[in-house]
Amino acid sequence: MLKFEIHHLKQCSSTNEEAKKWPPYHAVIAETQTAGKGRNGRKWESFSGNLFLSLTLPLPSNASVYSFIAALAVAETLGFLSPRIKWPNDVLIDNKKISGILLETTDQKLIIGIGVNIEKKPETQVLYQTTCLKDHNATLPAEELANKILQNLSFEINLFEQKGFSAIKRQWLEYATSIGSRIKVHLPKETLEGIFEGLDDTGALILKQDTTIKYITAGDIFMI
Repeated sequence: MLKFEIHHLKQCSSTNEEAKKWPPYHAVIAETQTAGKGRNGRKWESFSGNLFLSLTLPLPSNASVYSFIAALAVAETLGFLSPRIKWPNDVLIDNKKISGILLETTDQKLIIGIGVNIEKKPETQVLYQTTCLKDHNATLPAEELANKILQNLSFEINLFEQKGFSAIKRQWLEYATSIGSRIKVHLPKETLEGIFEGLDDTGALILKQDTTIKYITAGDIFMI
């Protein structure tokens, strides 16, 4: 199993930026961030008491797979709340986002940033409805939550290395939301509608439109 050397910070701009300073198998936890970020440059609200965690790994040839691995690690950690995963890596409780994941690559490293709303959620208008552990009468110290996520992540990486993406895909689909349902996919230049049929062997979303099948590798999905 992988072991991570953990660095604790009171405050930083973002844990992903701090993690870039460290070699593989290091993790950074901060009590708060001044410039947290999500996918596509979106701001990540960083409230004290929530989890802000980033870790480093050697850069793999198939980095996108680790988006699914990280989502699984978070979902398994929050299993007592019956979480679901919205493609590719947002973790939901009661169809509201509780965790987001951001992957970055630099200097032959993969950086995985994980945020979990523990004590507070954003109150301003965001892309998706949000929730936090406190809303569900649950709470965990951020450090304890981080340790559990890192343990589950280590297990899933080991599984992937032994059995390949098919094993990760099978588990991910057990947590997936909207499989078999009609969804909208917002892409940079268009919005598509169709039935979410599942994942292909690379993790792309399979979208069925009447007699046409499209494979989506990036985009924001919304349930209809």
